[in-house]
Amino acid sequence: MAKFFIINVCALLALANAGVTIPKHIPRFDPRMIVGGYPIEIDEAPYQVSLQRDGNHICGGSIISSKWILTAAHCTEYGSAKSFSVRIGSTKHDAGGQVKKVANIVSHPEYDGVSIVNDFCLLELEETLQFDNSIQTIKLTVDEPEAGSIALVSGWGATHSPSESNAKLRAANVPIVTREDCIKAYDGRIHESMICAGFLEHGGKDSCQGDSGGPLAIDGQLVGVVSWGRGCAEAGYPGVYSNVASVLDWINETTNALA
Repeated sequence: MAKFFIINVCALLALANAGVTIPKHIPRFDPRMIVGGYPIEIDEAPYQVSLQRDGNHICGGSIISSKWILTAAHCTEYGSAKSFSVRIGSTKHDAGGQVKKVANIVSHPEYDGVSIVNDFCLLELEETLQFDNSIQTIKLTVDEPEAGSIALVSGWGATHSPSESNAKLRAANVPIVTREDCIKAYDGRIHESMICAGFLEHGGKDSCQGDSGGPLAIDGQLVGVVSWGRGCAEAGYPGVYSNVASVLDWINETTNALA
């Protein structure tokens, strides 16, 4: 379930013809949404943003300061800063709230588009945000979450259900999976920059395409960034999230958000 955008064949051919190197494992960018979740209002997750490219929703993100958004590096691999914007303060990804332009893109220096290691990206906004009930920062966790902790993942990605629209923000509660179990599930592909969450035995709840870059939160703190996985909500394959606690120094050095 690579939470990577699955770009259509025509787009891939166009990129290839333009001389762009296409990674072997393309991050989850296609228009999917939270699977097995429920609708929420933006003031229940006021740190959530919709990352948009050329005006279309492609990923999620989290407000970590008045000028910076944290998302996934695979969300911004194609396109310059001027092609990206974020919609904030809205339950809908295509209307309401405010749209802010991105001034600068800073991907983690050790991001690898094949192994999906260090799948982090910081977006500097052109304007400073003004906070209210629907626009707030989220604190960054200092410690990696404990296995069994219940986390909230939210976004506008795929639901896999025709009765559940992704026009409005949705969320799901998923437990943190032990590193050992996740390593076993993914044949050793789990790096220290990753954590896993989901229901190993029966699946059913998960983030999905279009949720990439979005928040995984516990008790009001950001612990993960939606990154990748096999399928969506499949039994035996928990969602894989970038581990926020592993890059606090880089985030602070780049943004001074923790100062």
